[in-house]
Amino acid sequence: MPETPAHYWIYAAIIALATVGFAIAGLRSPDPASRRLSLIGVALLAATGAWLGLPLLAAHLESPIVQGLLGDAGRLFGVAWWIIFALFALVLLERFVWRILESREVGAPKLLKDVVRALVLIVAMFGIVSAAFDQSFTGVLAASGVLAVVIGFAMQSTLADLFSGIALNLERPYRVGNWLRIDGALAGQVVEINWRATRLRSSDGNTVVLPNSKLAAAQIVNYDMPVARYRASLNVPLDARIPPGLAKEALSAAALKAMRVCMEPPPTVATQEIRDTTILYEVAYWVDTFDDDARVHDEVATSIWYALDAAGIALGQPRAAEPPMAVRVLDHVDLFRELEPALRARIAEAAEPVSFHAGDEVMRAGDTDNSLFVVARGVFEVSLERDGERVPVARLGTGDFFGEMSLLTGSPRSASVMALCDTAALEIGKDALGPILQSHPDLAKRLGDIVIGRKLANDAVLRAMPPRERRAATRGQAAELLVRIRHFFALD
Repeated sequence: MPETPAHYWIYAAIIALATVGFAIAGLRSPDPASRRLSLIGVALLAATGAWLGLPLLAAHLESPIVQGLLGDAGRLFGVAWWIIFALFALVLLERFVWRILESREVGAPKLLKDVVRALVLIVAMFGIVSAAFDQSFTGVLAASGVLAVVIGFAMQSTLADLFSGIALNLERPYRVGNWLRIDGALAGQVVEINWRATRLRSSDGNTVVLPNSKLAAAQIVNYDMPVARYRASLNVPLDARIPPGLAKEALSAAALKAMRVCMEPPPTVATQEIRDTTILYEVAYWVDTFDDDARVHDEVATSIWYALDAAGIALGQPRAAEPPMAVRVLDHVDLFRELEPALRARIAEAAEPVSFHAGDEVMRAGDTDNSLFVVARGVFEVSLERDGERVPVARLGTGDFFGEMSLLTGSPRSASVMALCDTAALEIGKDALGPILQSHPDLAKRLGDIVIGRKLANDAVLRAMPPRERRAATRGQAAELLVRIRHFFALD
C-alpha cells in the first residue's frame, strides 16, 4: 500500500482550517451577502477536499471496481468544484469589487461587468471539460485554439464591436442619458450601452442603433460632459442701417427673456458677416440641459421677432418707414391689441417713455402706484415674496406688460419687478388713461374683460372648474372688476 505524501496532509489541514474559518465567519456575520459568500466558500473547500482526497483514497485500495467508482466520483467532484468556483468568483466580484466601486460613486460599466462574468464562465467551462475527461487544463486550452481561430474569423465584426465596447466603457466618453453628436450630425440621447452596440433616442423619438466599433472611430461631441450646461446659438440677419450697438442690445435682451436661458453666463451677440444691405449677427446663449434645446430655440427666436418688430428693426432687407415706437409696441400688447387703431394711437400718445438700468427696482409688492408699464426693450424679472425671500416667477420682454390691476383699480402691487438689463418701457398712468375712459365709457368693460381673460388663462383653479361654473365665475369676476374700474376713474 503506497504511503501518503506529507504535502497531502498539509493540504488537508489547510482545507480543514479554511472550511472552519469560512463557516464561523458566515455564522457570525449579520450581512446576508457575507453569509452567502461564506456558505459558497465552505462548499468550494469541501469540493476541493473531495477532489484531491478521492484519488489518494483510490490509490490505497486494491479493488479495481472501487477504484473506478472513486475515479468517477473524483471527476464528478472536479466538475462540481469548477461550478462552485465560478459561482464563488461571481459573488466575490459582486461583494468586493462592483459594490465598492458603486459606494465610491465610481461605478462599473454594465458592459465591463458582463465581460468579466463571461470570462469567469469561460474559464469554468474549460475547467469542467478538463475535469470531466481527466485532461490537463492547459491541454484543453491548447485543443481549443483551432476552434477559437475559426470562431474569430467568423465573428470579426462582432468581436470588433465587443472590444470597442470594452474600450468605450473603460474610457467612458459618454453615459446613459447623455446627448451626443456623431461625426457632425446630431445622433440623440443614449438609452443603452451593451456589448455590441449603443442605442440612442433621436430628438424625434426614433431609436438609433450604432455599433460600438463605429463609435470608437467616430468624432463624438457630448453635450452633457463635463457639465450638462451647453452653449447654443442662432443667426439673425438685420438691416445694415441699424447701428450694431442698438442691434446687439435688442438681440441680447430678447434672448434673455426666455426663462430657460441662463443668466450666467449672459447671452452674447457677435457680428458674423457684413453684406450690402444686411448684417448677420450670431446670438449665443447658455441652456442648462440639451433636453430643452428645441423649445428654448423656439422661445428665443419668437422673442427676438417680437422685440425687433416692436423696435422697428428690420429682419433682412430694409423696409418702408415704420410708425412711432409707442404705437408699434402697443400693437403687441394683449391689453390693447383688440382696440381700434385710432384709440390705440391715442393711448400710445398719452404713454410716457421711461428707462431703467440693470438692477433698478421698478415696483415693489405692496406699493400703491397707479400706473401700468409696457416693455418696449429689455427684460424685467417678476418675483413674489415667499417666507421672507423673493422668488423669481417670470421674465417679461418686449410686448409684455405689468401693473394693470393697480392702473385700473388702484389696488396695491401684488409682485416686485426688477430690470435685468438696460431697459425701456412705456408708462401709462391714471391721469393719462382717465380722459380716454371718460370719452370712451365702453373701454372700461373691454379692458376689464381682457384682464379677466388673462387671469382665466393663468389661474389653475379656474381652469379646473367645469365649463358652466368657470363661465359663471368669470362673469362674476368681470362684473366686480368693472365696478372697481368705474369707481376708481369716477365714470358713474
